[in-house]
Amino acid sequence: MTEIRTNRWDRWGRRAVGWLRDAVTLRRLGGFLGYAVRRFLGDGCPLKAGGLGYVSLLAVVPLIAIGLAVLAGFPAFESWRGQVQDFLVGVLVADAGDEARAQLALFVANASRMTGPGLAFLALAAILLMTNISAALNVIWRVAEPRPLAQRIAVYWTVLTLGPLLIGASLSVSGYAFAAVAWFGVETGASRLVDLSWMLSVGFAAAGFAFLYFLVPNRAVRVWHALVGGVVAALLLDLLKLGFGIYLTHFPSYEVVYGALAAIPVFLVWLYLAWIAALFGAEIAAAMPEWRAVQARGSVEAGPGARLALALSLLARLKAASRRGVKPKERSLGAGLPAMPGEIDETLRRLRRAGYTARVLGGRWVLARDLDAVTLGELAAVLHLGLAPGADWEPAAQRAVAALAGAAADDMARPLGGIFKDFEEPVTRRS
Repeated sequence: MTEIRTNRWDRWGRRAVGWLRDAVTLRRLGGFLGYAVRRFLGDGCPLKAGGLGYVSLLAVVPLIAIGLAVLAGFPAFESWRGQVQDFLVGVLVADAGDEARAQLALFVANASRMTGPGLAFLALAAILLMTNISAALNVIWRVAEPRPLAQRIAVYWTVLTLGPLLIGASLSVSGYAFAAVAWFGVETGASRLVDLSWMLSVGFAAAGFAFLYFLVPNRAVRVWHALVGGVVAALLLDLLKLGFGIYLTHFPSYEVVYGALAAIPVFLVWLYLAWIAALFGAEIAAAMPEWRAVQARGSVEAGPGARLALALSLLARLKAASRRGVKPKERSLGAGLPAMPGEIDETLRRLRRAGYTARVLGGRWVLARDLDAVTLGELAAVLHLGLAPGADWEPAAQRAVAALAGAAADDMARPLGGIFKDFEEPVTRRS
């Protein structure tokens, strides 16, 4: 009897520990989602989604036309062109109505018969959309320096060409999957096909979003961060599609107001919602490497002490790397530090402008100055962290800041090389 009670208490204890672990996990997840939402609103993503939706209205036909033209160059995908077009129209228009679908399909068919100047205009509209997408994603990833023009054009062309090929390949794979389910499960094939169709649709959308997040921003994005953001965007898009379809089915008042023009506002609203999902997924992917830094230091903004510590850490790692003949990349330089990628990028840019560091071929970094000839005060001035108060303050405030600066004068006069000798130099990973 005692053994039974003991086993029962052990079982309840393990269950309580499991509940506590789940609660802590949910709390952390809630904190991260709250941070991502604040980031989403702070970056002005609702406004950016409106701008992207408006530009998409001009560029959606050129994008589909270019994609179908790319598929036309590959005979293996010739039989899938119609399905690719239906897939893209379905994603873009969703449940916006048969009229909007028919009009968009008609526009695409007309675009395929245009002459050279007309096609050049369509390509220009597509590049305009890609430029706006790139600008929005660079803001989300805190990119201060966009790619050179030639690299941007190469990235845009890669997205415009590889995107349709990936869709064609995914539809081909899904066709074989549907056939396999129907072959092995005739009686339950219908329900399985519905589930498989939904999973494949969400999976392809997630892969497309991840491809966009990984390739377009001028920053090294981890693959699994891009994948998580892509999954979130795809699920959110599917949820919005469901809600939008329910609204259009049960509340068709827009047809009474707009009449024959009802397809236009419906299409615009859907494009806006689609970009809301895409930008929120990007915020999730960009926030993932930042969340650890936020938890480590307890605040979103880096204070003066954290900024100075970041610069010293980067210089110390560059000094250690130079002794071993290693030229590390930015990601390995900031590995393990409680700092956001944007903060690391901004600090390295300031150090480069001051001549402390240099960026060489391949995006690698090297030390460009003798740290024994640089003082801590000079580094603080480069980071705009000086304690000089200036004039015209209240006398008591000016005296207090001057006294603080005087107390730190000896430390500020220390050479950086001497500071680094007091500590074991960190090991920078080869990259």
